[in-house]
Amino acid sequence: MSYTPFKSYFALIDANNFYASCERLFRPDLITTPIIVLSNNDGCVIARSNEAKKMGIEMGVPFHQVKHLCHKHHIHVFSSNYALYGDLSNRLMHIIADNVPTMEIYSIDEAFVELQRQEITLMHQLRGTILQHIGVPVSIGIGPTKTLAKVANHIAKRVLYQPIFEINQENIDWLKHIPIHDVWGVGRRWGQKLMALGITTAHDLAHANSEFIRKHFNVVLTRIVRELNGINCLELDAPSNKKSIVSSKSFSKALHDYDSISHALSHYCARASEKLRAQGSKANFIHVFLKTNPFSKNSPQYRNACGYRLIMPSDDTRELVTHAKHCLKIIYRQGYRYHKTGVMLSDLQSKTIQQYSLLETGKSQANPLMPLIDCINRRYGTSTIKVAAEGLHQTWRPLSLKRSPHYTTQWQDLAKASC
Repeated sequence: MSYTPFKSYFALIDANNFYASCERLFRPDLITTPIIVLSNNDGCVIARSNEAKKMGIEMGVPFHQVKHLCHKHHIHVFSSNYALYGDLSNRLMHIIADNVPTMEIYSIDEAFVELQRQEITLMHQLRGTILQHIGVPVSIGIGPTKTLAKVANHIAKRVLYQPIFEINQENIDWLKHIPIHDVWGVGRRWGQKLMALGITTAHDLAHANSEFIRKHFNVVLTRIVRELNGINCLELDAPSNKKSIVSSKSFSKALHDYDSISHALSHYCARASEKLRAQGSKANFIHVFLKTNPFSKNSPQYRNACGYRLIMPSDDTRELVTHAKHCLKIIYRQGYRYHKTGVMLSDLQSKTIQQYSLLETGKSQANPLMPLIDCINRRYGTSTIKVAAEGLHQTWRPLSLKRSPHYTTQWQDLAKASC
């Protein structure tokens, strides 16, 4: 493997144990205490602090299976607080954007940035700025390609336990210590197939024959091979709108009556509509599903779905909720204990594009009501104003018995300092 001087480099900035770090931000008393964060309905473990990982808590394990470990080792448990995580993520991304010329938001806690060689030293300064302004620690991996930057981040965070690591031609032998399934873009199925072929590490993959990889896999894995050899094949992706929007959660308890399920579905549809308007889109198609709990072996099972194509694309919560409830009426059946419902808005288009049918007058359908409601809800909290179809007593809402306050998004939850 031979490298030539590179004009630009990539860095992957990744927040460490992001959800757990967000919880610790306002609970400094837990700075050394093991922490786990649970999914909706407090079902599964979705985040762990390093201390919890060392105690054997696995990602995705059902909470009831590790509850005894939490009591035994005094592990602090939090319900997921997505309002807090989302707000701190926005702050993190804004700080990164203010300090680098180009970036790609990869996930809620990860971002790729492109750097010139002389700008690499600024990563230490950026890491300090993030820690000072937000309080969340980050790891930074630097390499000549996005794939090598991802590898470098893995080494920094999980192998060397240091804040920043740059992979280059002097230390490229680190690829020998990266298992093939830990290479970015190599999934479980590809990993098993590659291991069967004797390709067990990132180093092995980098030295694999490109034509052989293309023949037995595809062009995507071929690009990964080239990236591991320092050949840039993946540029930063420009921000793009979602092609579909889904809103769905399990109920806090099994529901059997239509009204309660309708309230829940209307709520999810309203949230999806807000996201739709936030990205400046309208939906042409709405898909609704309803199902029982597949793990409840002693209860009769049922699942069904229904779709509806709108005559005209819409982003109006009232209209979309009406169509969603119409779909629910078609698939709802009495006699079942329902576990989950949800809605997907798809076939999205820009709200600036409008093609009228022969029966339309051509009059603009712009309505200031929905943007006004969104503005009020952003300022005073989600569901400050909502459609009546969501109901008043939402007993179906997912359990969050251990959720922390909304420290940064609700006035009544502002952290209090006592002297």
